[in-house]
Amino acid sequence: MAVRNRIKHLVDGMEKTRYQFWKETNLSQNTAYRLYDEPDYIPGPTVMDKICKAYPGIQPGDFVVYIPDQELESA
Repeated sequence: MAVRNRIKHLVDGMEKTRYQFWKETNLSQNTAYRLYDEPDYIPGPTVMDKICKAYPGIQPGDFVVYIPDQELESA
């Protein structure tokens, strides 16, 4: 799959822990930690909405990206 989440990159860039991410977004702990740990896990609309509400100025395109297949193969 060529779509990835970049939650870890986003959270680390804000100098927050995955625990803080979980608490600030009001997601379930499993969902928050899975997003942080698994780039292949793509959030649904409700989860994206919670993340954007928790962090004003963040858009879904800031944490969900498309990576062309050739870039995945070379990584």
